[in-house]
Amino acid sequence: MGLPWGCGHPSLTGHARGLLTSLLTLLLLRLGSAQLRVEGPGQPVTATVGQDVVLPCHLSPQHDARSLEVRWIRDEFSETVHHYRNGEDLYGEQMWAYAGRTELARDGLSAGNLDLRITGLRLYDDGRYIGIVKNADSYDEATVDLEVSATGADPHLYLGGYEAGGVRVLCQSAGWYPLPQLLWRGAHGQHLPSVSQKHSKDQEGLFEIEGAIIVTGSMEGPLSCVVRNSRIQQERKFSLHIAAPFFHNAQPWMVALALVLVLLAVFIGLGVYLFRKQAAQRRELEKQAAELEWRKFLLPHNTVKVTLDPSTAHSYLIVSEDQRSVRWESNWQQLPYSKGTFDNWCSVLGREEFREGRHCWQVDGEEGTHSLWTVGVAKASVERKGWFNMTPEEGIWALQYDNGKILSLTSPPTPLSLSPVPTRIWVCLDCTQGQVSFINADNGVKIYTFKEASFNGESIRPWFWLRTEGIQLCLRDNTPQTLSPALGGSCPSPDTPASPLLDPAGAAQE
Repeated sequence: MGLPWGCGHPSLTGHARGLLTSLLTLLLLRLGSAQLRVEGPGQPVTATVGQDVVLPCHLSPQHDARSLEVRWIRDEFSETVHHYRNGEDLYGEQMWAYAGRTELARDGLSAGNLDLRITGLRLYDDGRYIGIVKNADSYDEATVDLEVSATGADPHLYLGGYEAGGVRVLCQSAGWYPLPQLLWRGAHGQHLPSVSQKHSKDQEGLFEIEGAIIVTGSMEGPLSCVVRNSRIQQERKFSLHIAAPFFHNAQPWMVALALVLVLLAVFIGLGVYLFRKQAAQRRELEKQAAELEWRKFLLPHNTVKVTLDPSTAHSYLIVSEDQRSVRWESNWQQLPYSKGTFDNWCSVLGREEFREGRHCWQVDGEEGTHSLWTVGVAKASVERKGWFNMTPEEGIWALQYDNGKILSLTSPPTPLSLSPVPTRIWVCLDCTQGQVSFINADNGVKIYTFKEASFNGESIRPWFWLRTEGIQLCLRDNTPQTLSPALGGSCPSPDTPASPLLDPAGAAQE
C-alpha cells in the first residue's frame, strides 16, 4: 500500500528542508553583505572661511565600515582628499592642499558613518566632494556639495560728487565670497535702483563690490546700503539719514556741502582708522628697514656655492653637467639603483652638507600659472623612499611656488600674501640659531622664516622638488654686494643629464 500524498521518508524530508533553508540563508547573507549603498545629506553643506566643517555620509542600511575602504575625492580634480583602508589613514595620494587638515570620524565607523572633517576652511575648498566606499564585492558612492562663504566688512559710504540734480553717493564693501548683492533701500524699506555697480577680486579670491545711487531732494528719511551674502543669508548694513531741507531750493554746491556735513562723522572715523593704519605701516617699514640692513650685512659674508647631487635625483629629473640646474621631464631615466635616490617625490639634494654657521644661496625658478616647484633645506637623513610629507616634522623646511602663489610648507601649509610673487629666492640656513629664512632676491624683503627648527645636530643639505614638465630650477653664482636685482641670464639648459658617481663596484653612491 503506498504512502499518502505529501508523505515520504521522515528523516530524508527533514534533511532536505534543513539544507534548503541553509542555502537560502547563506544566499541572502551573501547578497546582503555584497551590496553597499552610500547616502549623502541630499543638500549642500554650508560653512564660512576659517571654520571647521563635517561632510556627512553614511551606509544604508547601517553597517560596520571599519573594515571597508573609504576614499573622499574632489569631483572637479578627481584627486584624493582623504583615504582610509583597513583601519588606517593613507596619505600618499592626498592633495597637498588638504595635508594635515582632514580626519575621518573614527568613532562613527562602526555605525556606518563615513563623515569627513575638514579644518580651517579656505575658498579653495568650495565645490563637490564624492565619498566612495568599496569592499571585495561591492562599490558605491555619494556626493556632497560644500559651499564655502565669507562675510565681508561693514559697508562704507562716501560722496561721489554732484550729478543729475542730486549727489552721487557710493557704497563699498570688501571681503565677500561668493559675489554678494548690493541693495539700496529707502526710508520705508523700499528698493532703490543703483545707477552703477561693479566688483573685483583680491589675491585671495574674495570679492569687493561697489554701487552708486543719485540722492535727490525727493528722498527724505534714512537711506540704507545693504550688502548680502545670499548663500548663508548674512548681510551688512549702513544707514544715512537725509532730511528734506538739505535739498530744498539748493544749488548743486549746497547739496554737496550738505552731504559733506552729513557724512563728516563717517569720514572722521575713517580718518582715524587710516591714521592708525599708516602709523602701523610706518612701524612695519622701519622694522623691514632694520631687517634689510641686517640682511645686507648677512648675505655677502655667508654666501656659498651650492651644487646638485645627481646620485639623489629622481628618475624624472635631469641635472645639468655643471650640476647647477635641474629640469623635470616625463621620460623615465634608467639610472643605477641607489639607496640615496628619491623614488616617489621628484626631488634632488645639494651636495653640500652644513652643521654649523650661516649659509645662503640663490635659487631661480620659473613663474607661470602651471608652475609647481619647491626650494628649501632637508636633513641629510631625510626619507627618500616612498611618500612622505614635506614638513618640518619630516625634516624638510621649504617654500612652494604653486600656480603663481607662494606657500610655506608648515603643517598644514600656510599661504603667503605677497605682491609681487617672487621666483628668485635666497635660501638662508642658520645652523647656530636653528632657523631657515627665505628672502626675495629682487628687493631683499623677507618672505618667511622657520624659527626654532629642530636640526638635532644633523647635517643639513639644500633640497629641491619639481612637479611641472619643462620647468627648471637653477643656482646662481653671483655674490650680492647689495640686494639689488641680480645680473640677468637664463639657467643653463640641462639637456644631458649628469651621470651619478659610481664606486669601484659600479653601484651608485648613497
